Amino acid sequence: MIYKEKKKIALMSVFLNLTLFLIKLSAGLVSNSASLIADAIHSLSDLAAAISVYAGITIANMKSKNFPYGLYKVENIVAIISSFAIFLAGYEIAKHSLFGGMEERITNLLVALGAIVLTLILTLLFSLYEKKKGEELNSPSLIADAEHVKTDMFSAIVVLVGVIANYAGYPWIEKIAVAIVVLLIFHAGFEILLESLKVLLDASIDRETLEKVKSIMHEFPEVAGIKSISGRNSGSYKFIEAEVYVDCDSLEEAHKIIDAIEQQVKKEVPFVEKVIIHPEPYEPEKQVIAIPLDSEDKVCEGFGRCDFILVAVVDKKKKLIENAKLYVNPVKNIEKGRGIELVEFLKSKGVTCIILSKPPSHRGVLYAMAENRVKLAVVDEIGNPYDFLNDLVSKGLKCQSPLLFLREVMGGNE
Repeated sequence: MIYKEKKKIALMSVFLNLTLFLIKLSAGLVSNSASLIADAIHSLSDLAAAISVYAGITIANMKSKNFPYGLYKVENIVAIISSFAIFLAGYEIAKHSLFGGMEERITNLLVALGAIVLTLILTLLFSLYEKKKGEELNSPSLIADAEHVKTDMFSAIVVLVGVIANYAGYPWIEKIAVAIVVLLIFHAGFEILLESLKVLLDASIDRETLEKVKSIMHEFPEVAGIKSISGRNSGSYKFIEAEVYVDCDSLEEAHKIIDAIEQQVKKEVPFVEKVIIHPEPYEPEKQVIAIPLDSEDKVCEGFGRCDFILVAVVDKKKKLIENAKLYVNPVKNIEKGRGIELVEFLKSKGVTCIILSKPPSHRGVLYAMAENRVKLAVVDEIGNPYDFLNDLVSKGLKCQSPLLFLREVMGGNE
Protein backbone atom coordinates (compact mmCIF):
# COMPACT_ATOMS: atom_id res chain seq x y z
CA MET A 1 0.00 0.00 0.00
CA ILE A 2 2.79 2.44 0.95
CA TYR A 3 4.78 1.42 -2.12
CA LYS A 4 1.83 2.11 -4.47
CA GLU A 5 1.19 5.49 -2.84
CA LYS A 6 4.84 6.53 -3.28
CA LYS A 7 4.85 5.45 -6.93
CA LYS A 8 1.65 7.41 -7.62
CA ILE A 9 3.09 10.62 -6.14
CA ALA A 10 6.40 10.17 -7.98
CA LEU A 11 4.52 9.73 -11.26
CA MET A 12 2.54 12.91 -10.53
CA SER A 13 5.88 14.72 -10.16
CA VAL A 14 6.99 13.46 -13.57
CA PHE A 15 3.84 14.80 -15.24
CA LEU A 16 4.08 18.09 -13.35
CA ASN A 17 7.64 18.75 -14.51
CA LEU A 18 6.77 17.80 -18.10
CA THR A 19 3.83 20.24 -17.97
CA LEU A 20 6.00 23.02 -16.54
CA PHE A 21 8.60 22.50 -19.27
CA LEU A 22 5.98 22.84 -22.00
CA ILE A 23 4.36 25.92 -20.37
CA LYS A 24 7.68 27.75 -19.92
CA LEU A 25 9.02 26.91 -23.35
CA SER A 26 5.81 27.96 -25.11
CA ALA A 27 5.51 31.18 -23.11
CA GLY A 28 9.20 31.95 -23.58
CA LEU A 29 8.99 31.60 -27.36
CA VAL A 30 5.78 33.66 -27.59
CA SER A 31 7.01 36.47 -25.30
CA ASN A 32 10.62 36.41 -26.53
CA SER A 33 11.79 35.89 -22.92
CA ALA A 34 15.22 34.34 -22.69
CA SER A 35 14.69 33.94 -18.93
CA LEU A 36 11.63 31.75 -19.46
CA ILE A 37 13.37 29.69 -22.14
CA ALA A 38 16.35 29.18 -19.78
CA ASP A 39 13.98 28.22 -16.98
CA ALA A 40 12.31 25.73 -19.32
CA ILE A 41 15.70 24.13 -19.90
CA HIS A 42 16.11 24.03 -16.13
CA SER A 43 12.79 22.17 -15.92
CA LEU A 44 14.29 19.44 -18.09
CA SER A 45 16.73 18.66 -15.25
CA ASP A 46 13.75 18.61 -12.88
CA LEU A 47 12.02 16.15 -15.20
CA ALA A 48 15.08 13.89 -15.28
CA ALA A 49 15.28 14.00 -11.46
CA ALA A 50 11.57 13.15 -11.13
CA ILE A 51 12.00 10.17 -13.46
CA SER A 52 14.96 8.98 -11.35
CA VAL A 53 12.82 9.25 -8.19
CA TYR A 54 10.10 7.11 -9.79
CA ALA A 55 12.67 4.54 -10.91
CA GLY A 56 14.36 4.60 -7.49
CA ILE A 57 11.12 3.88 -5.61
CA THR A 58 10.35 1.02 -8.02
CA ILE A 59 13.80 -0.56 -7.61
CA ALA A 60 13.90 -0.02 -3.82
CA ASN A 61 10.90 -2.30 -3.30
CA MET A 62 12.22 -5.18 -5.39
CA LYS A 63 13.14 -8.34 -3.49
CA SER A 64 16.40 -10.19 -4.06
CA LYS A 65 18.18 -13.07 -2.34
CA ASN A 66 21.44 -11.20 -2.81
CA PHE A 67 20.07 -8.29 -0.76
CA PRO A 68 18.43 -9.84 2.34
CA TYR A 69 18.01 -6.40 3.95
CA GLY A 70 16.20 -5.09 0.86
CA LEU A 71 17.08 -2.42 -1.68
CA TYR A 72 15.58 0.39 0.37
CA LYS A 73 18.76 2.48 0.23
CA VAL A 74 18.21 3.00 -3.50
CA GLU A 75 15.78 5.73 -2.35
CA ASN A 76 18.62 7.47 -0.54
CA ILE A 77 20.87 7.18 -3.62
CA VAL A 78 18.08 8.80 -5.65
CA ALA A 79 17.82 11.53 -3.01
CA ILE A 80 21.55 12.23 -3.51
CA ILE A 81 21.00 12.44 -7.27
CA SER A 82 18.18 14.90 -6.59
CA SER A 83 20.46 16.99 -4.38
CA PHE A 84 22.99 17.31 -7.22
CA ALA A 85 20.14 18.21 -9.56
CA ILE A 86 19.24 20.98 -7.11
CA PHE A 87 22.86 22.19 -7.12
CA LEU A 88 22.78 22.17 -10.91
CA ALA A 89 19.53 24.15 -10.90
CA GLY A 90 21.08 26.76 -8.63
CA TYR A 91 24.15 26.95 -10.84
CA GLU A 92 22.04 27.38 -13.97
CA ILE A 93 20.01 30.19 -12.41
CA ALA A 94 23.12 31.97 -11.14
CA LYS A 95 24.96 31.55 -14.44
CA HIS A 96 22.12 32.85 -16.56
CA SER A 97 20.84 35.62 -14.27
CA LEU A 98 24.06 36.89 -12.70
CA PHE A 99 26.46 36.45 -15.59
CA GLY A 100 24.23 36.13 -18.64
CA GLY A 101 23.59 39.78 -19.40
CA MET A 102 19.75 39.93 -19.37
CA GLU A 103 19.53 42.21 -22.47
CA GLU A 104 16.39 40.60 -23.97
CA ARG A 105 13.29 42.72 -24.60
CA ILE A 106 9.89 41.36 -23.59
CA THR A 107 7.37 41.48 -26.45
CA ASN A 108 4.35 39.94 -24.68
CA LEU A 109 4.39 40.73 -20.97
CA LEU A 110 0.99 39.21 -20.16
CA VAL A 111 1.91 35.77 -21.58
CA ALA A 112 5.20 35.76 -19.67
CA LEU A 113 3.56 36.84 -16.40
CA GLY A 114 0.74 34.31 -16.85
CA ALA A 115 3.21 31.45 -17.33
CA ILE A 116 5.26 32.55 -14.30
CA VAL A 117 2.23 32.88 -11.99
CA LEU A 118 0.93 29.48 -13.11
CA THR A 119 4.36 27.99 -12.42
CA LEU A 120 4.41 29.54 -8.95
CA ILE A 121 0.98 28.18 -8.06
CA LEU A 122 1.61 24.67 -9.39
CA THR A 123 5.06 24.28 -7.83
CA LEU A 124 4.00 25.70 -4.46
CA LEU A 125 0.92 23.49 -4.12
CA PHE A 126 2.63 20.33 -5.35
CA SER A 127 5.81 20.79 -3.27
CA LEU A 128 3.71 21.24 -0.10
CA TYR A 129 1.61 18.19 -0.98
CA GLU A 130 4.59 16.01 -1.91
CA LYS A 131 6.57 16.96 1.21
CA LYS A 132 3.59 16.22 3.45
CA LYS A 133 3.05 12.81 1.82
CA GLY A 134 6.79 12.13 1.84
CA GLU A 135 6.89 12.70 5.61
CA GLU A 136 3.78 10.57 6.13
CA LEU A 137 5.29 7.74 4.07
CA ASN A 138 8.79 8.37 5.48
CA SER A 139 10.18 8.54 1.94
CA PRO A 140 13.49 10.42 1.58
CA SER A 141 13.25 10.46 -2.21
CA LEU A 142 9.79 12.10 -2.19
CA ILE A 143 10.91 14.66 0.40
CA ALA A 144 13.99 15.41 -1.72
CA ASP A 145 11.85 15.72 -4.86
CA ALA A 146 9.51 18.09 -3.02
CA GLU A 147 12.47 20.34 -2.23
CA HIS A 148 13.57 20.04 -5.84
CA VAL A 149 10.12 21.12 -7.06
CA LYS A 150 10.32 24.06 -4.69
CA THR A 151 13.49 25.23 -6.46
CA ASP A 152 11.34 25.61 -9.57
CA MET A 153 9.18 28.00 -7.58
CA PHE A 154 12.30 29.96 -6.56
CA SER A 155 13.51 30.11 -10.12
CA ALA A 156 10.05 31.33 -11.19
CA ILE A 157 10.36 34.15 -8.65
CA VAL A 158 13.73 35.07 -10.12
CA VAL A 159 12.27 35.05 -13.63
CA LEU A 160 9.31 37.13 -12.44
CA VAL A 161 11.62 39.71 -10.85
CA GLY A 162 13.80 39.70 -13.95
CA VAL A 163 10.88 40.19 -16.33
CA ILE A 164 9.38 43.03 -14.28
CA ALA A 165 12.76 44.66 -13.59
CA ASN A 166 13.75 44.56 -17.27
CA TYR A 167 10.38 45.88 -18.30
CA ALA A 168 10.69 48.75 -15.77
CA GLY A 169 14.35 49.41 -16.58
CA TYR A 170 15.92 48.20 -13.27
CA PRO A 171 17.96 45.05 -14.11
CA TRP A 172 20.09 45.31 -10.92
CA ILE A 173 17.07 44.32 -8.76
CA GLU A 174 17.06 40.93 -10.43
CA LYS A 175 20.68 40.25 -9.51
CA ILE A 176 20.02 40.80 -5.79
CA ALA A 177 17.04 38.43 -5.91
CA VAL A 178 19.08 35.83 -7.77
CA ALA A 179 21.84 35.87 -5.14
CA ILE A 180 19.36 35.28 -2.31
CA VAL A 181 17.45 32.53 -4.10
CA VAL A 182 20.60 30.68 -5.18
CA LEU A 183 21.75 30.54 -1.54
CA LEU A 184 18.39 29.06 -0.52
CA ILE A 185 18.58 26.51 -3.32
CA PHE A 186 22.09 25.37 -2.37
CA HIS A 187 21.09 25.12 1.31
CA ALA A 188 18.16 22.82 0.43
CA GLY A 189 20.41 20.63 -1.71
CA PHE A 190 23.03 20.40 1.04
CA GLU A 191 20.47 19.31 3.65
CA ILE A 192 19.19 16.52 1.39
CA LEU A 193 22.73 15.41 0.54
CA LEU A 194 23.77 15.32 4.20
CA GLU A 195 20.76 13.30 5.38
CA SER A 196 21.13 10.77 2.56
CA LEU A 197 24.85 10.30 3.20
CA LYS A 198 24.10 9.66 6.89
CA VAL A 199 21.77 6.83 5.89
CA LEU A 200 24.21 5.32 3.38
CA LEU A 201 26.95 5.41 6.02
CA ASP A 202 24.61 3.74 8.56
CA ALA A 203 24.44 6.68 10.93
CA SER A 204 22.19 6.14 13.95
CA ILE A 205 18.49 6.87 13.71
CA ASP A 206 17.14 9.86 15.61
CA ARG A 207 17.34 9.90 19.41
CA GLU A 208 13.55 10.29 19.78
CA THR A 209 12.96 6.94 18.04
CA LEU A 210 15.56 5.16 20.17
CA GLU A 211 14.07 6.60 23.36
CA LYS A 212 10.61 5.48 22.23
CA VAL A 213 11.90 1.92 21.67
CA LYS A 214 13.58 1.96 25.10
CA SER A 215 10.35 3.02 26.80
CA ILE A 216 8.49 0.17 25.07
CA MET A 217 11.09 -2.32 26.29
CA HIS A 218 10.88 -1.04 29.85
CA GLU A 219 7.11 -1.64 29.83
CA PHE A 220 7.88 -5.37 30.02
CA PRO A 221 8.58 -6.33 33.66
CA GLU A 222 10.95 -9.10 32.54
CA VAL A 223 13.35 -6.54 31.04
CA ALA A 224 15.88 -5.88 33.79
CA GLY A 225 18.00 -3.52 31.71
CA ILE A 226 19.19 -2.55 28.23
CA LYS A 227 22.84 -3.30 27.53
CA SER A 228 22.94 -1.57 24.16
CA ILE A 229 20.58 -0.28 21.48
CA SER A 230 21.24 1.07 18.00
CA GLY A 231 19.37 1.66 14.78
CA ARG A 232 19.80 2.74 11.20
CA ASN A 233 17.66 3.99 8.34
CA SER A 234 17.39 2.32 4.99
CA GLY A 235 15.22 4.25 2.56
CA SER A 236 11.84 4.70 4.23
CA TYR A 237 12.44 2.02 6.83
CA LYS A 238 14.19 1.60 10.17
CA PHE A 239 16.25 -1.34 11.42
CA ILE A 240 16.75 -1.64 15.19
CA GLU A 241 19.11 -3.89 17.12
CA ALA A 242 19.46 -4.23 20.89
CA GLU A 243 20.97 -6.34 23.66
CA VAL A 244 18.57 -6.67 26.57
CA TYR A 245 18.93 -8.22 30.02
CA VAL A 246 15.97 -10.56 30.48
CA ASP A 247 15.00 -11.81 33.92
CA CYS A 248 13.42 -15.20 33.27
CA ASP A 249 13.93 -18.88 34.05
CA SER A 250 14.33 -20.48 30.64
CA LEU A 251 15.55 -19.77 27.11
CA GLU A 252 12.09 -20.57 25.78
CA GLU A 253 10.53 -17.94 28.04
CA ALA A 254 13.20 -15.41 27.01
CA HIS A 255 12.38 -15.92 23.32
CA LYS A 256 8.67 -15.45 23.97
CA ILE A 257 9.37 -12.18 25.76
CA ILE A 258 11.68 -10.99 22.96
CA ASP A 259 9.07 -11.84 20.30
CA ALA A 260 6.45 -9.86 22.23
CA ILE A 261 8.78 -6.85 22.49
CA GLU A 262 9.59 -6.95 18.78
CA GLN A 263 5.89 -7.03 17.84
CA GLN A 264 5.12 -4.15 20.20
CA VAL A 265 7.93 -2.00 18.76
CA LYS A 266 6.69 -2.60 15.21
CA LYS A 267 3.16 -1.73 16.33
CA GLU A 268 4.04 1.55 18.07
CA VAL A 269 6.97 2.86 16.01
CA PRO A 270 6.15 3.59 12.33
CA PHE A 271 8.25 2.29 9.43
CA VAL A 272 10.21 -0.28 11.45
CA GLU A 273 11.15 -3.07 9.04
CA LYS A 274 13.06 -5.30 11.44
CA VAL A 275 13.81 -5.49 15.17
CA ILE A 276 16.62 -7.78 16.29
CA ILE A 277 16.91 -8.26 20.06
CA HIS A 278 19.58 -10.41 21.66
CA PRO A 279 18.57 -11.60 25.15
CA GLU A 280 21.29 -11.46 27.78
CA PRO A 281 21.08 -13.44 31.04
CA TYR A 282 20.34 -11.22 34.01
CA GLU A 283 22.48 -11.70 37.09
CA PRO A 284 21.78 -8.91 39.58
CA GLU A 285 24.67 -7.90 41.80
CA LYS A 286 22.27 -7.43 44.68
CA GLN A 287 19.54 -9.72 45.92
CA VAL A 288 16.75 -8.54 48.20
CA ILE A 289 15.50 -11.49 50.24
CA ALA A 290 12.38 -11.71 52.41
CA ILE A 291 11.76 -14.30 55.15
CA PRO A 292 8.31 -14.33 56.88
CA LEU A 293 8.61 -14.84 60.65
CA ASP A 294 6.28 -15.50 63.54
CA SER A 295 6.36 -13.76 66.90
CA GLU A 296 9.17 -16.06 68.05
CA ASP A 297 11.45 -15.20 65.11
CA LYS A 298 10.81 -18.55 63.47
CA VAL A 299 9.79 -19.04 59.84
CA CYS A 300 5.99 -19.07 59.90
CA GLU A 301 3.92 -21.56 57.95
CA GLY A 302 1.14 -19.23 56.83
CA PHE A 303 2.64 -16.75 54.39
CA GLY A 304 -0.06 -14.08 54.67
CA ARG A 305 -0.64 -14.63 58.40
CA CYS A 306 2.95 -14.13 59.56
CA ASP A 307 3.73 -11.47 62.17
CA PHE A 308 6.93 -10.04 60.74
CA ILE A 309 8.95 -9.96 57.53
CA LEU A 310 12.74 -9.96 57.61
CA VAL A 311 14.07 -8.16 54.53
CA ALA A 312 17.80 -8.29 53.77
CA VAL A 313 19.85 -6.78 50.95
CA VAL A 314 22.66 -9.13 49.92
CA ASP A 315 25.58 -7.99 47.76
CA LYS A 316 26.37 -11.14 45.81
CA LYS A 317 29.59 -9.78 44.35
CA LYS A 318 31.09 -8.60 47.65
CA LYS A 319 29.46 -11.49 49.57
CA LEU A 320 28.05 -9.43 52.39
CA ILE A 321 24.72 -8.36 53.85
CA GLU A 322 24.35 -4.64 53.23
CA ASN A 323 21.44 -4.22 55.60
CA ALA A 324 18.58 -6.14 57.18
CA LYS A 325 15.29 -4.76 58.43
CA LEU A 326 12.33 -6.29 60.23
CA TYR A 327 8.88 -5.15 59.05
CA VAL A 328 5.55 -5.72 60.77
CA ASN A 329 3.19 -7.56 58.43
CA PRO A 330 0.81 -4.75 57.34
CA VAL A 331 -1.83 -7.11 55.90
CA LYS A 332 -2.09 -9.71 58.66
CA ASN A 333 -5.59 -8.68 59.72
CA ILE A 334 -7.08 -8.46 56.23
CA GLU A 335 -9.82 -11.08 55.77
CA LYS A 336 -9.19 -11.95 52.12
CA GLY A 337 -6.22 -11.72 49.78
CA ARG A 338 -3.59 -11.42 52.51
CA GLY A 339 -0.94 -13.29 50.54
CA ILE A 340 -1.44 -11.25 47.38
CA GLU A 341 -1.36 -7.98 49.30
CA LEU A 342 1.80 -9.08 51.10
CA VAL A 343 3.52 -9.88 47.78
CA GLU A 344 2.77 -6.37 46.53
CA PHE A 345 4.03 -4.87 49.80
CA LEU A 346 7.30 -6.80 49.53
CA LYS A 347 7.66 -5.78 45.88
CA SER A 348 7.41 -2.13 46.97
CA LYS A 349 10.40 -2.82 49.27
CA GLY A 350 12.43 -4.12 46.32
CA VAL A 351 12.19 -7.82 47.29
CA THR A 352 13.33 -10.16 44.52
CA CYS A 353 13.09 -13.51 46.32
CA ILE A 354 10.92 -14.87 49.14
CA ILE A 355 12.20 -17.78 51.24
CA LEU A 356 9.61 -20.23 52.62
CA SER A 357 9.61 -23.69 54.12
CA LYS A 358 6.85 -24.71 51.68
CA PRO A 359 5.07 -23.05 48.73
CA PRO A 360 2.06 -20.81 49.45
CA SER A 361 -1.17 -22.81 49.52
CA HIS A 362 -3.04 -20.36 47.29
CA ARG A 363 -2.51 -20.26 43.53
CA GLY A 364 -3.28 -16.54 43.45
CA VAL A 365 -0.23 -15.81 45.60
CA LEU A 366 2.05 -17.63 43.15
CA TYR A 367 0.53 -15.77 40.22
CA ALA A 368 0.95 -12.47 42.07
CA MET A 369 4.62 -13.29 42.68
CA ALA A 370 5.10 -14.14 39.00
CA GLU A 371 3.40 -10.92 37.86
CA ASN A 372 5.58 -8.84 40.21
CA ARG A 373 8.77 -10.66 39.18
CA VAL A 374 9.32 -11.95 42.71
CA LYS A 375 10.93 -15.39 42.79
CA LEU A 376 10.58 -18.14 45.37
CA ALA A 377 13.01 -20.39 47.22
CA VAL A 378 11.69 -23.30 49.28
CA VAL A 379 14.14 -24.40 51.97
CA ASP A 380 13.38 -27.32 54.31
CA GLU A 381 15.54 -26.29 57.24
CA ILE A 382 16.13 -22.61 57.90
CA GLY A 383 16.61 -22.65 61.65
CA ASN A 384 17.65 -19.28 62.93
CA PRO A 385 16.87 -16.89 60.08
CA TYR A 386 19.74 -14.55 60.96
CA ASP A 387 22.27 -17.40 60.92
CA PHE A 388 20.69 -18.57 57.67
CA LEU A 389 21.33 -15.18 56.08
CA ASN A 390 25.00 -15.31 57.07
CA ASP A 391 25.35 -18.79 55.53
CA LEU A 392 23.53 -17.54 52.43
CA VAL A 393 26.27 -14.99 51.75
CA SER A 394 28.90 -17.70 51.29
CA LYS A 395 26.77 -20.51 49.84
CA GLY A 396 24.38 -18.57 47.64
CA LEU A 397 20.69 -19.22 47.05
CA LYS A 398 18.85 -20.41 43.97
CA CYS A 399 15.52 -18.66 43.56
CA GLN A 400 13.06 -19.96 40.96
CA SER A 401 9.95 -18.84 39.17
CA PRO A 402 6.92 -19.25 41.47
CA LEU A 403 5.01 -20.83 38.59
CA LEU A 404 7.25 -23.90 38.86
CA PHE A 405 5.62 -24.64 42.22
CA LEU A 406 2.02 -24.64 40.92
CA ARG A 407 1.86 -28.45 40.71
CA GLU A 408 2.58 -28.71 44.41
CA VAL A 409 -0.23 -26.34 45.32
CA MET A 410 -3.44 -28.20 46.18
CA GLY A 411 -5.63 -25.12 46.73
CA GLY A 412 -6.85 -23.49 49.89
CA ASN A 413 -7.19 -19.96 51.14
CA GLU A 414 -4.29 -17.75 52.03
